[in-house]
Amino acid sequence: MIFLPRGNPVRQKVNPARINLPEAMEKLRVGTFTGYLRFDTPSGAGVILFREGQLISSVFVSKNETERLIAYDAIAKIFEVSILGHAVLNIYRLSSDLVLGIHALLHGRYLEKGQDLSQLDVRMQLERIKNEGLTACLRIYAENQTTLIFYDQGYALGFFCEGEMELESTVDISKSVASLPGACLDLLEIRSADEIVLADLMGSADLGPIWQRTRKVLLEDRHKREETAVRSQEKDLKRRREHTLAIFKTIAANHIGKFGVTQVEKAYAAVGSELNAADLEKYYIDLQRLARLVAKQSKISTMIDEMKRQFSAAG
Repeated sequence: MIFLPRGNPVRQKVNPARINLPEAMEKLRVGTFTGYLRFDTPSGAGVILFREGQLISSVFVSKNETERLIAYDAIAKIFEVSILGHAVLNIYRLSSDLVLGIHALLHGRYLEKGQDLSQLDVRMQLERIKNEGLTACLRIYAENQTTLIFYDQGYALGFFCEGEMELESTVDISKSVASLPGACLDLLEIRSADEIVLADLMGSADLGPIWQRTRKVLLEDRHKREETAVRSQEKDLKRRREHTLAIFKTIAANHIGKFGVTQVEKAYAAVGSELNAADLEKYYIDLQRLARLVAKQSKISTMIDEMKRQFSAAG
């Protein structure tokens, strides 16, 4: 899971399956957008970072954190979950400096992870950051809210809180995420801003072919699954039709003998594989007419009533 505070909202709760993502991202590039795109899915979350129009980082982390993808692998995965309709997209604007902090966080190294704040000596963690001169990020999260505290060589740089675009020098204690039930803490060692080497992923490669290739593979896979499902359904219908015929023949043999079995086969030939009500009603009428040649109406009616009961019971 990727825990990040929401910045200044640009667009929220967008279905990315309805848009061409490379084209949308190109508009962000031309508009020199600074901030991040977040894609939430049942299987995990993806983040794409822009700084002054440059796509500087992309990350996808699976829900159970067994899979972590970066750069073009992450973009391809984000495209995949978006095309499949499994994602919800939110876009947030941030300051240029704060985007660098998020970049450093996403590629940081865990020193502590998922620590229960109620069981943790936070003061000791703060002393550790100061005494070891860590360049780090302290992340506190609970109830879908997150606060980040950035440090440079042991000194606090500021807070990134929900809905903000800039680092804040103080935080309102009454709104602190740390006070929420179940709050947890991560401590990550990160690179300082001047150590980060920025790549422009959109400048290095055209994302259009990745999008088109992903769409093609997914559409072909969907087509194969649909064909398999149709074939499976056809087989199931055929088996059901044959099973029903076998039941009807047995009932006919019990009530009017071998002649009845022959007449069942004749009347049943017109029944379709889906065994719809109209076909079956015609079958019962035809069978009744044919059976009158050798049996009394009382026997025929009893036979057909049993056929109807058995068919209903079989579902």
